[in-house]
This record gives sequence, C-alpha cells and structure tokens, in this order.
Amino acid sequence: MADEVICHEHSLTPFFRQLLAVSGVVMYMIGTGANIAYPGVLLQQLRQPDSAVQLTPDHESWVASILGLALISGIIVAPFSLEHLGRRITNQLSTLPALGGWALMITAKGPATILISRSLQGFAMGVQAAASPVSIAEYSSPKYRGAFLATIAFAFAAGMLIAHIFGTLLYWRSAALACGSFYALSLVLVSLTLETPSYLASKGLANECRRSFHWFRGYDQDSEKELEVLLQSQKKTGHTLITAKQSKLKTYAELIKKPEFYKPTLIMMFMFVLFQISGMTVIPSYTVPVMCDVTSGLIDDNIGMLMVDVVRFGTAILACIVVNRFNRRTVLFFGIIMTVISLLTTALLLYLRDFGYLPDEYKWTPVIPTLFYIFGKTLGILPIPWAIAGEIFPLAYRSLGSGISGMFLSIMFFVVVKTAPASFGTIGIKGTFCLYAFWVAVCGIFLYFILPETKGKTLYEIERQFKGMAEEVADPRENERMLELGKVEGG
Repeated sequence: MADEVICHEHSLTPFFRQLLAVSGVVMYMIGTGANIAYPGVLLQQLRQPDSAVQLTPDHESWVASILGLALISGIIVAPFSLEHLGRRITNQLSTLPALGGWALMITAKGPATILISRSLQGFAMGVQAAASPVSIAEYSSPKYRGAFLATIAFAFAAGMLIAHIFGTLLYWRSAALACGSFYALSLVLVSLTLETPSYLASKGLANECRRSFHWFRGYDQDSEKELEVLLQSQKKTGHTLITAKQSKLKTYAELIKKPEFYKPTLIMMFMFVLFQISGMTVIPSYTVPVMCDVTSGLIDDNIGMLMVDVVRFGTAILACIVVNRFNRRTVLFFGIIMTVISLLTTALLLYLRDFGYLPDEYKWTPVIPTLFYIFGKTLGILPIPWAIAGEIFPLAYRSLGSGISGMFLSIMFFVVVKTAPASFGTIGIKGTFCLYAFWVAVCGIFLYFILPETKGKTLYEIERQFKGMAEEVADPRENERMLELGKVEGG
C-alpha cells in the first residue's frame, strides 16, 4: 500500500505526508484512551441487577487495573520489536492484540473473558506506549514535532470522551465495537506510510533512508543538512556498536554509565511517575464516583462525567497549539503548579463541606477547582511526557530507553489504579487528592533540576546536549562540516 501512496508524493506536501503517518499512531492512541476510560461506563452498566455479566467489587478493581500489569509484557516486547522489526511493522502488529481484545469484550459472558480481553488490550498498549512517541518524533520535522507529539494528549482525551459518550448512549457490547474500530483504522493508515528515516539510518540502509526522508521532509536545504547529519552520525554510532558486540554484558555495563542514556532514562522515570500519580488514568476509570462525591450528588452522574471529558478534550486541543509555541519546561511546570493548587483547593472545599462550613447552596463548588485540575494536568502533565519521550533518547538507545522508562509507566498504572478504590474508601476523595498533590509536587521539584529544554532542536542536537556537547550544537558550522563530510564520502 505504501508504494501506491509514493506514486502520489508530488501531490502532497511534506507536512501532509508527516500528518498521514502521525494520524495512524493517533488513531491507535484514541483507542488507548478508550481502553482507559471504558471501565467507567462498563462497570456502571454491569452493576445493574439484570446485567448479562455479574462482577464482584474485587473483579471491578481488576477490570480497571489489569491494563497496568499487561502493559509490562507489552513494554518488555516493544524494544526488541522496535529494534529488529522497525517502527512501522511494530505499529501494525500492535493493533492485532488490541482488536482481539475488543472482539473478546464484545462476546464476553463472564469475568474471566473480560479480564483476558483487558489483558490483550493492555499488552497492545504496552507495545504502543514505547512505539508511539518514538514513531511520531522520527516521522516529524523539528518545526512540527512538538505539535505532532502533543496529538498523543489529544488522542488520549478524544478516546476517553468517545468511550464515555458511546458507553452512555449504547449498550456496553455495542460501545466496545465502536471503540475497537479505531484500531482497524490505525492499521490502515500505518500501512499507507513508509518506515521512519531514523530507523533505516540506524540499520545502515542509506538509500532507503534517503528515500524515506525525502518523502517525509522534502528536498529543501535544511532538510538536506539534517539528512546528511543523520547518516553520518549513524555511521559513527554503527561502528561503535559493532565493536561493542564482543561482550553484551560489558556493553550494557558501559551503556548505563553514558550520560546520553542514563540521564534521559532517569528523566522519563520521573515523567511517567508524574503522569500516573497525577490521576491521569485513575480519573477516567472512576469518573462517576469521583464526580458524584465532588458534586455532592447535585449534578447527574453522566453529566458530571461528560463535563470532565469535555474539559479534557478541549484542553487537549489547546495543548497541541501550546506545546508547539512554548517551551516544554514552561508548559510542564505551569501544568504541575495548576494541578497541585487545584487538587489542594478541591480537598480543602471538601473538608469544609464535610464539617458543615459550606451552605447547602454552595455544596457543588468543589467541582470548579476539580475542572481546573483536569485543565492543568491535561495541558501540561498529559502532553509533555509523551513529547519528551519521543525526543530525549539517542537513536542507538531509543528502543531500550523507551522500554525501561515505559516499565515505570506500567507499574505505576497498576499500582495507582488498583489502590484507588481502597484509597477512596479509607481517606476519601479529599485525602486521595492531597496525596496526589504531594507526589506531583515532589516529581515536579526533581524535574525542575534535571529536565533540559528540547523545543526546536533536532534529535541529533538533543543527543549531543546530553553528551555535554551543547556548545558544538549551537555552532552552525558543525552541521556544515557534517554535510561536507557526507558529500566527500558519498562521492
């Protein structure tokens, strides 16, 4: 299918070719958002006395949290698939277990089938958690990379909104069919594009790399310079890796000492802990009970859920613009500060209401800071970790680094979502919000001191920055020297 698209390459600008490639990943991430949010409506319907499937409270917590455990298996597989099969094939194959999971959900007749379904979806999500930021970053030019990476946040929010709308209007089996259709669309779109230039360069496939790079980026002077720098840098890296294959143990021992590997990995660990501890996956899974408590039952459950979804969705659209126009650090720390303040304000109002200090006509007011909390975390904490994940790892270690940091994402997913019902029952929504605010602040403090700015830089420049070569990056003559070297070696 990709060859059919190539025949029409002159009818599409580089931006639209990049957009086509990114759209396949975005459709997948919409499905991921639906996976996360689907329990919010599934469990509500299954609690009805005449439900076709009956679940215990323990079953319910596993349905919501088992994605986190299954993510681990997918993330273990992802580095090997990304490295040996490539970005395009990994994206294609990851849709298959997701489609199988939704097919099982549609036909489920008991808790075991639902849990197997969720496990397959979680495995696919784990593969894609590592593949999506890497793929989007390598498809994109520096000019559009921020906006394209921010579409991951948009896709999450869109998927959550879609799942809740379908689940509100449709029977849960029909809603599952609608949610699963996004993976089929993703498979079609990914199949229409080429492999990423960076992956082809890492494999020493210079001609294929040039063909792919020109298809995605065009032939302008800046693109030609970036292409030659990419090819020459991979010649050097490839030589280093070949000599290092004599001892894998020695290679890994040396690898963890390299600042261009351990610094990005440490940063992404904190990023993904921040992502989960901010309630990013807890709120979509338990939106109805959370909003019922926050609004004191004065607002209909489904309306409260859709209020959260609409704010999240609108903010995610705004994030696509903001992330591309402002520094990554600025957006992230704005989101962190707003999240902490909003969580603590909501908790304070809930405590005041419980102690009788809020008049009856104002008992609904905690919903206001709650919506500001959704706004803050969606604007900063949702998009920036995925944007950074696609930019921060050197090409030679991108698959491995994404897998290791993604492991923290999956572990925290399981821990936070599995413990949420117990936390709500023990210390209440207000206590849980205080706990989340504390850990968000802790992660924010660490990231303030270790996170560099990556906006507007090529992936090669970011790699050199972690190697302590920032001054050379700033010198435009470096790119000229690399370009000339490429011309001489290429004949």
